[in-house]
Amino acid sequence: MALVGWLSACRTAPVPPGVQEALRLDETLGGAGASSFSAESYARFRTGLAELKDEVQRQEARLGPFRDFRTAEGKASALLAEGGRLLGELHASRDGKRRAVRDDMTALRMRLERLHAITGYFNDNEAVRTALAQADIKLGQAALLSEAGELDESGRRLRETEGFLEEAQAVIGRRLERYLEPEMLRKWRTMADETIAVSRRTGGTALIVNKIERTLIVIRKGEATATYGIGLGKSGLSDKLYEGDGATPEGKYRIIRKFPASAFYKALLIDYPNGDDLRNLAEAKNRGAVPARVGAGGEIEIHGGGKDNLTRGCVGLENADMDKVYKAAELGTPVTIVGALGVEGTILVDIKAFGK
Repeated sequence: MALVGWLSACRTAPVPPGVQEALRLDETLGGAGASSFSAESYARFRTGLAELKDEVQRQEARLGPFRDFRTAEGKASALLAEGGRLLGELHASRDGKRRAVRDDMTALRMRLERLHAITGYFNDNEAVRTALAQADIKLGQAALLSEAGELDESGRRLRETEGFLEEAQAVIGRRLERYLEPEMLRKWRTMADETIAVSRRTGGTALIVNKIERTLIVIRKGEATATYGIGLGKSGLSDKLYEGDGATPEGKYRIIRKFPASAFYKALLIDYPNGDDLRNLAEAKNRGAVPARVGAGGEIEIHGGGKDNLTRGCVGLENADMDKVYKAAELGTPVTIVGALGVEGTILVDIKAFGK
């Protein structure tokens, strides 16, 4: 009877609350991807959790008054500390990864937008546009995955985005490589300087077309008096070599006819091809770069109809601007067409950066 009283008077020791907390922490770690984040640390935590469960089971198998959960309580406390550190590291890593994904996404979006802007300088840019369209798709997928918390997969899409951007940049770089050659820039600047010098000496008018900047500059008495936006042909940024290539010629020309009414509003016909153009074509034929039967072509004009209309190698202006250029020009007016006069302030800055 005394033994019964003693047993009833002794309260059964409860399972420490830290045990349940450790079990819930295990679920949290598993759901947060601890096994992939730090497999070794998570495995160590799970081993400790299994030992904790074994200890709790051993004590629960004993009679109530003889149960002692102090060892289990110590194990649970250690597990909570260890698991808490792991969870903190995991969250910090995910926060850092989320920031990195966000930053990469922003940088790639800016790069994509800039490349889209550069494609406005090309009309025969199917390869570039295709690559940029794929980059746009991958970037959109990365954004959706990031919002869903799939940061690793989002990162993979961003790497694919970068690959397509690199592809587009490579095509653009090859197309504009000659625009960065010091020798070409010196040649174009010399041509423009000589044209300005003639205008200054004679007091006359001259026109300078800058293809990379898409501008036509009216020079009067050696000074720039007006600048107008222009459009070029399908392959306008290339130097015209033969008939049908869609390129705009580069060189020093003169106006040989004025058309007050043409298929493209008003027009000024230049004397392309000149001697330099014919020599360049002959050399290209000797190298086998172009078929022997092709000619240099002709009928290159500065005309109206709008700067956004595709030309076949001509220089297009808005009609209101063409009115002013037509009035300023006379038969014999020098027309110098260059690829570029410099790099700073043009898309060539971005092209140059591609190689860095």
